Order: sequence, then structure tokens, then C-alpha cells
Amino acid sequence: MTIAKAPPLHQRSRGDPPSLQATVGKSNGDDDSRLRLALEAAAIGVYDHDFLSGTLHWDERLRGMFGGGVKESVSFVGDFLDRLHPDDRDRVDSEFRTSLDPTGDGIFVSEYRIGGFDGPPVRWFADTGRCMFLDGRPIRMVGAVRDITADRRNAARMQGGIDAGSVDERYRLIARATNDVIWDWDLDRDEIVWNEALQTSYGWPPGHVGPGSAWWLGNIHPEDRPSVFAGLNAILEGRADQWSRQYRFLRVDGSYADVLDRGYVVRDAEGVPFRMIGSMLDVTVRSQLEAQFRAVFEGANVGIVQFDPRSVLALRVNAKLCEIWGAPESEIVGRSLAQWTPTEDAAEREALHRRLATGETMQDRFEKRYRRRDGRIIWARVNLVSQTLGDSVHATAMIEDITEEKLADVRREALINLGDRLRDLRSNSDIVAVTAEILGRTLGATRAGYGMVDLTAGLLTVAHSWSFDGQAPPARTMKLDEFPASIASLQRGEVLAVPDLGAARETLEADAKLYIARGVRAVISVPLLQRGRLVGVLYATEASPRFWTHGEVAFVREVAERAWSGLTRIEADEQQRILNRELSHRMKNTLAMVQAIASQSLRNVTDIEAAKHALAARLIALGKAHDILLTGERESAGIAAVVTSALSLHDDHQPGRFHLNGPEIVIGSKAALSLALMMHELATNAAKYGALSRSDGRVTVEWSVVPGDEDDTLHLRWTEQGGPPVVTPSTRGFGSRLIERGLAGAVGGEVSIAYEPDGLVCRVAAPLTGFQATL
Repeated sequence: MTIAKAPPLHQRSRGDPPSLQATVGKSNGDDDSRLRLALEAAAIGVYDHDFLSGTLHWDERLRGMFGGGVKESVSFVGDFLDRLHPDDRDRVDSEFRTSLDPTGDGIFVSEYRIGGFDGPPVRWFADTGRCMFLDGRPIRMVGAVRDITADRRNAARMQGGIDAGSVDERYRLIARATNDVIWDWDLDRDEIVWNEALQTSYGWPPGHVGPGSAWWLGNIHPEDRPSVFAGLNAILEGRADQWSRQYRFLRVDGSYADVLDRGYVVRDAEGVPFRMIGSMLDVTVRSQLEAQFRAVFEGANVGIVQFDPRSVLALRVNAKLCEIWGAPESEIVGRSLAQWTPTEDAAEREALHRRLATGETMQDRFEKRYRRRDGRIIWARVNLVSQTLGDSVHATAMIEDITEEKLADVRREALINLGDRLRDLRSNSDIVAVTAEILGRTLGATRAGYGMVDLTAGLLTVAHSWSFDGQAPPARTMKLDEFPASIASLQRGEVLAVPDLGAARETLEADAKLYIARGVRAVISVPLLQRGRLVGVLYATEASPRFWTHGEVAFVREVAERAWSGLTRIEADEQQRILNRELSHRMKNTLAMVQAIASQSLRNVTDIEAAKHALAARLIALGKAHDILLTGERESAGIAAVVTSALSLHDDHQPGRFHLNGPEIVIGSKAALSLALMMHELATNAAKYGALSRSDGRVTVEWSVVPGDEDDTLHLRWTEQGGPPVVTPSTRGFGSRLIERGLAGAVGGEVSIAYEPDGLVCRVAAPLTGFQATL
């Protein structure tokens, strides 16, 4: 039976049995006619079983009652017993055989069913037969069969009505005690009785409620109506007794309520439904909460999976979990969660699953690994909750991807380890080797290394590198113009992080082809700059495409900075060792010079005070010369700076007192110290006896370089003007000897002093290489 397009249930036809057409016997008399009419009116089928000949005859009426397919020659077993209901077959066979006993009355009386189970609908028959005997043996049985299906059905319904009083009373009490809408549907008359909750819950007064199913079904939301129709038809036409459906039901104010409707089908003895009783529960609030839960479930920033803890089959997942595992929902739901755990973690997984399978109530938080659909291993933080509700156990796991967090910890530990190891290293090669190893292992790269860049020569030299297979590649030198786009980017100070060189051919031009030809598909390179010039490149490569995360790029930057700090420290240490050696050498030379100055200044001294002042002035001049040398990065100084510093003690700031003229020439430390002492002695003598003793006296210092065949010659001249008349001294002191011999001995040249009438003139001529000897 169906609803919707089919006629109403109370108008359905049960069908009438076919009319009687067969005859019994061969009599043509009035008695036979009257008997035939009586049998037809009573809807009785007749059979005649001849035991002597072994034949069984059914009239047409009886054949119709047992249904189609009955052959002309009727079989007791095949056509009769096999068509009986399985539960009645043995009993009827026993009753029939009992009636064949000569000691009995020979009467066969039985009621049985035909059909049932998966066959045609059940019908009840009443069978009465009389056995005839000859010489104590059964020879024939003649009987009649009557269809009593309607009698049986009415009796069953009347029996149900016997207890209806107490049952209906309990039903009314329950209907009043609950807030649910209770309905009782008479399927034969298509009448539905509703309790008071239809009005209190949905606002429908009795006067506005239709008597049949049309009113009920008409108030179901049009979008839900087909599924309700289909569900009702399926249960009424099938064998199930319980029906349940959630749909939207119209309230009297025009709004719709979400309801959960459940019904129970009452069937008669033949399984024909004649009544359906149910209850309608308003689940609007629950539906709203479920909608909110679905919104939270689907929009959560963590992966969520609901699963059966006993079978560990996934029942429901959200989009975030699909993203974390890199798989569509169809490959997760309905399958075991065990497939997402790496094989090497199977023992821990099985221990957890055993706990879940026992129904243990759990609320646990832990970290574990998963293998994504693409094979990549990730780390996750799992919040697992399982609880028992009735006989069932429910489990939910909230999964947060903490892979980057874990990798950040690994990178942090790697940086600490790198710092500790670099601190004890003493060579550039060791620093580069350790840096490449830690960088490659931490990133899980194919190769890593450091290349030194020589922009002038246009070369990049990789002396040390690391490989994942433990086979350190040999040192190699590459031309920078082989990677023009990459080098240009690195020279700008940019980090080169390419996830797939196969897809970067437009941006990296020919570079990408060369990378790929060398087995590289992904690369990350960090430039090392010194005063804006590219001096080195720290790199890591992959043989397959790989996305470089922000954390990994930052890590490579940090490794590069620490490696550069280590290399700078090694260079600084080396420079410090050189400076220490030079300082030792310079101190020895300075002390020797101080010793010589003191010795000569104090020899044959008659005036101690004058000697003290002379020695102090000479040492001051020497100190100023040292100051000039120490202001530069190298052990040298400009000749103009040396002369100016040496004359500063005698500069009274009168205009034109000193005039210096000559090209800028850098001289070595030894020449600078000797020149400073010479200038000091000349200025001291000029202050005592020469041009600087008069207010209008002047001193000119000039120098020039004269090219030569083998070596250039530096000429320097000291000229005094405006002083008192010049007189050649009768004795020569240490100052004169320092002037004539000090510088000449230091640079390998000649020094001459002329006492000319206008003023003293001192000339120096020496090879330029002598002046620049320490450069």
C-alpha cells in the first residue's frame, strides 16, 4: 500500500476471489445443479483424492484459491503441502495422516495458512474432508476448503478490542503527561486522532485540524514532503514495524518547527497494517544547537574526527582535518584511522586502540606523528575524549598540526649546537664544514654548503659541502656568469628560495636549466655581504620540489649570520696575531730608538736641565709620529701628516710661519719616525738660532719625486728665511748628527745641511722605495 499518488488507504481493495466455474462429479441432474450453486455461493473449493489410483483432483474453485501455477495433475506434496505456511506444514500433514487411520472416524478437519514470509500474502483456509475405507484400508477422501481469512482478521481485531478499554485509558494518560504530540492513525478509514499537544506546541486548535493524513502531510515543508512520503510508503508496504523521520512541520503562525516523528505500525495476523501510532517531538532548539555545532565543527581551526572507538573507523571529519592529512573526506570517513599512523609508531597506536576498545572513558592530551596522504610525516597535538552513552561508546579527537612548532624546536637546538661547535673551531674550513652539516641535517636537505665569492675573478669556490648520503662532494669552482640571475639577486642581498626550479624558468632564465641538469629541483641560498660586496653564499638544495617555509628561511639566515660571525672571528683572530707580532716588533724598534736618543742626548752633558728638555722634546716628537702611524689601518702615514705633526710643537699660529708643499706620498713607519725626529730637530734649532727665533721668520718644507731609470727619487728641502745671520757652528751636537744620519740611515739616502746667508737649508735625497719600505 502506498501514500501520495495511490488512493487513500481506507479505499484500498483487498480483492475478491475468482468465481467458481468447476463442477463436482459428472451428474447433470437438479441435485448436482443445486449443489454446484451452493458451493459457489459459499466460496468453497472441492477436492477428491483417490488413493487406489493415486490421483488428486481439485475443482477450478480450489485451484483459484491456491493460486496460479497448479498443473492439471495435482500433487499432494508439491501442490498442497509445499504451498502451506512453513509453520503449519508439519501439523497439517500429521492431522491428514491421522484421518487415514481405519480405527478412527476418518474425519479430517484443519485450519491452515498459505503464503507468508517472502511469498504471496497470507490467507487462512478451513479444510474438512471425509475418508472412505474398504477392507480396513483408505481408498478415497472427498473434502471441501473454505477461505476464512476475513473471519480470522475480524476475530483478531475483536480480540484487540477486548483489552482496548484499559489500553486506551493508559494511552490517554500518557498523551496528557507528555509534551510530545501523540497521533493515532486508522489506516483503513484514514483517520488521525491527535492529542492536546498539537495545539499547545504548534498552535493548531481542533477545529483547524483535518481528520485524515492529507492535512498532516500537507503541513510538512514542501522540500521534506517527498522523503516523508517515501519513508511511509516503504514501511507500510514492507515488513518493518518502526518508522522515524526528521522534517519541518508548519506551525499555525506560518513558521516551521524542526520535528522528530516516530511511529509504530500495528499489523493483523497476516501482516497487513491497519493502525499506526506515533509521537512528534519538537527538536527546533536541538537543530539550532546542532547547526551551531556543525558551524563550529566545520569552521574550527583544528582538525576534528569523530570515530567508533572499538573499530577505530572514522565517522565524521571536518575540512581542517582533511587539510592536515592532505586527503579528501571520502578517503577518511568509513576507514580505519590506523592508516594515518606511521608504521614505526604502530606499537603506541595499538596500545591506545586497545584502551579505546575496552570502552574506557578517556580524556587525554598527547603528541603523535601522522603520515599525510603525500607521504610526508607531520607532528600533531591530540586532544582525545571518549565516553560511554548507554550501550555505545563515542570518541572525538581534536588534532592540531604542530609540525612547524616541532621543527622550530629542532632548528633552535641546531642553532645552539652550531654556536657551541663554532666557538671551539680555529679554521675557516672547519667552520664551513660544520655549518654545512648542521644546515643540511636540520633541513633534511639533499645537499648543503658554503661558497666563497671572488667578484673580481668572477668565481665561486665551494671548498667544503655536505651530502645526505654521507658522500662529501669534491671541492669545485664555478663561474659566476653561469648563474647570472641568481648572482644578481644575491648581490642585492636577497635570499633566493625557489620551491620548484622546473616552474621558475621564466624568473631564473638559464640558471634553472643548469640547476636541474645538476640534479637540483629546489634551492635556498643566503648571501654574505662585506661592506656591500658579495663575499660568500650559504645554500641548501633538494633533488625534488620542496616548499621553503618562513621558519626555514629565517633559520638559514640565522645559520648564515652565525657562520659569518665565526669566519669573522677567525679573521679577526688572525689579524690580532699579526698585530701582536707587529706591535712586538715596533716596540723593540721604538725602545731601541728611545735608547739611542737618550744616550746621545745625555752624552757629554754640562747642563742637566737643558738636556732634560731636549730629551723630552725629542720623545714627544717620536710619540706624535707613532700617533700618526696608529691612526691608519696599515703601518704607514702620509708625508704631509708626519711633517705637520712634528712641527706642531713649534707652531705659534702666526700666519705664514710654515709653508708645506708637495704631492701626497705614503711612507713607511721607519721613514716616518726618522723624518719626524729630523723635522723636530730642525725646528728646535730654528727656534733657538734660526728663522723661528724671529717673529717674522719663515720655514718652507718642499718635496717632490723625480723619476729614475731604476727607482724614483724623493727630494725634500728645508729652507729658513727671515732669521738672524747664519753662522756655521764650531761644534756638532747630537741634534746635528740626528739630522744628518737618522733619516739617511733609515731610508738609504743622503742628507746635507748648508748654512747659507739667508738661512739654513737642509736637503734630503733618497730612493722612494726606501721611504716606503714597510708598505
